[in-house]
Amino acid sequence: MRHHFTHEFDDDPPLGDLDMDTDLPPGATIKFHGDGKEIWLSANRAGWLHLARICAEMGLHSGFTPGYHFHRSHDWHDSPGIGNEVSFELAEDPTTA
Repeated sequence: MRHHFTHEFDDDPPLGDLDMDTDLPPGATIKFHGDGKEIWLSANRAGWLHLARICAEMGLHSGFTPGYHFHRSHDWHDSPGIGNEVSFELAEDPTTA
């Protein structure tokens, strides 16, 4: 079976808002578990597709500069604050010699 994944998004929205929608779509679940040594990421199919869209936008959006980041709680809801969250950041591209 062959699958095709396509995700389109507006790289230059009319209002200039660079935020992306990280809220879970209906029926999607994403959870992170960590024990200090390992991180376990668990998601249903809708959750994995949501993560794929977010990763595509993080990598392709021309308005995001290194350091752009967002935080979510371990069950992918709005983060309650530092210490109980998972952070996602766009890192600097390595320089080439």
